[in-house]
Amino acid sequence: MPLNARITGGALLLACAVGLSGWLIYERFVGSWSATETSVAASGIPVVMRSAGGLLEIATVTVYERFKRTDTKEFWGIPLGTTVSIIQVPVTYRYHIEMAKEWPILINGKTAVVRAAEVKPSLPAAIDTAKMEKYSQNGWARFNKDENLELLERSISPELQTRANNAAIRQLAVDAGRQTVREFVTSWLLKEQGWKRDPEFKVVVLFPGEQQPRSGQDPG
Repeated sequence: MPLNARITGGALLLACAVGLSGWLIYERFVGSWSATETSVAASGIPVVMRSAGGLLEIATVTVYERFKRTDTKEFWGIPLGTTVSIIQVPVTYRYHIEMAKEWPILINGKTAVVRAAEVKPSLPAAIDTAKMEKYSQNGWARFNKDENLELLERSISPELQTRANNAAIRQLAVDAGRQTVREFVTSWLLKEQGWKRDPEFKVVVLFPGEQQPRSGQDPG
């Protein structure tokens, strides 16, 4: 074989060896030092809305209530009649929630979820005495209609405490109160978090025991 051919072949083998060695060195040292970029998709960004605390009145419900008291007596098995007294009056029930000093809100894209405190009635309920209607009638052998009516009036305040927690009335307060809290939180988000007055930007208000609705459902 000519001398120049042997030199060319040797140079080629040397170049291949150097290239292979360089690749192995890069893979062993340099490659192991290269950074791998990772990221975690967060489900939401928690923020804290600060407040002065205290109570926030969220709803009022006015109901025309009717109260009735009957008193029946007999003498030696002989009925003496029944005295009946009735009072009708408009009653306004007020409901509130307790405001924490720090109110956590979870922002996920264009949806903000706030978990509010329990809805509670503010007692005593307000009675519109100017529109109160009274009716009382003695039994056929009774003369206690005024006394029976007075006893009925005294029983109204304790009864109103029970009626304030009536499921139907309470649900009206929760529905109205949800909107009140939503507006309250939205005002803060507009000022502090760059929120927008846009239908796509939603504030979901959840009271204790309620679950966040699934995507596509009315957030309430």
